[in-house]
Amino acid sequence: MQVAARTRIAFKRGIPDRVPIHCWLGLPLIRSLKPQHKSMLDMLQGWIDDPLGSIIKMQADFGLDPLLTTYSQHIGEVEIWPRMLIPRPLETDTWQETFYERARGEGWREHQHHIRTPAGDLDYSYRTEDGYGTASQDYMLKGDNPEAKLEALRYFPNAELYDMSILKGMVEKVGDEAWWLHHCPGPWDMAAQVRGIVNLSLDIYDRPQFAHALMRLCTDWLKVYYRRLGETGMHSISMNETWVGVGLAPQVYREFIQPYQAECIAAAHAAGYLVSLHNCGRGTQFLEAMIDTGPDALETITSKKTSGDFELADVKRRVGSRVCLFGGFNEHILKSDNPDDVRDEVKRCLDAAAAGGGYILRSTGQIFHSNPGMLELMCQTAREYGRY
Repeated sequence: MQVAARTRIAFKRGIPDRVPIHCWLGLPLIRSLKPQHKSMLDMLQGWIDDPLGSIIKMQADFGLDPLLTTYSQHIGEVEIWPRMLIPRPLETDTWQETFYERARGEGWREHQHHIRTPAGDLDYSYRTEDGYGTASQDYMLKGDNPEAKLEALRYFPNAELYDMSILKGMVEKVGDEAWWLHHCPGPWDMAAQVRGIVNLSLDIYDRPQFAHALMRLCTDWLKVYYRRLGETGMHSISMNETWVGVGLAPQVYREFIQPYQAECIAAAHAAGYLVSLHNCGRGTQFLEAMIDTGPDALETITSKKTSGDFELADVKRRVGSRVCLFGGFNEHILKSDNPDDVRDEVKRCLDAAAAGGGYILRSTGQIFHSNPGMLELMCQTAREYGRY
């Protein structure tokens, strides 16, 4: 069975020939595997030019079912890779954006963006490590009067102006040889990118009308963007709502996030692809409410042993009949010197969630490090133990 067919069946809560095995390989691990004479930008361009011979082969060599994860812009968080994949204009009649490198050191750089609009100016900054890994330093909607800056943000270039041809060409090269999971912001995540999660969390109590206005703006923009992503023919998106997992109260989720997520997921489905709702933190107190928004899968089902509060067996019991479970494997186990630790973790996940189908074995986070042979052992165990 081809990779995409196997994963699609699981996404739709069916029973494929065996449990699919997917992981996100983190940059430290990828760096150790890429040709040492190539830069990170060279490597990313190589993925665009020859995905089958590069990132897909890298995963298949471990025994994984290859997962192609591409990225949309996460403002101040993921910038370089999206500009290569999905170019957008930096200048329109109402939005003029310039950026430059304002500082650098060994292995790092700081970047500054300035934007002019009819409603005022915006700016933000971020830091990249080794030319790619990014951390926000400053946000567009900063300060004590974010309402005024929100009016400027309304001039953000419309999603109709984005060029989807490079991403579409990459999708066509891969076909069904890998499962395509495009990582793009959800409405709460996009709001946090431009406001900062601490400020946004306080806005819920100090400026609730502003918080709703920002969520409405993000939702309306994303609905058009999600429709455009459908033009590429991709299999699915990972709707990134990482900042939902910071420990929000259930009533906050239901009022400020749930209805906007539901609109975005409906727009993605209308565009013709599947949706995996990404929460890599906490959320058991409003688990059913998240599934009520209509995703096809829930990721990453992170346990209390790392950064979350999910337990795979509990999630299976509560919502496993309504949504595919996409995750649960503690990737930190791969740094163990004991092969039985890896085998036991695979079996724990499969015992907890594989019965009846609708489960994909996946690491809860990116795999930054793995002891030699342990990732291969994970895949081998899953292939043997994960057959129905």
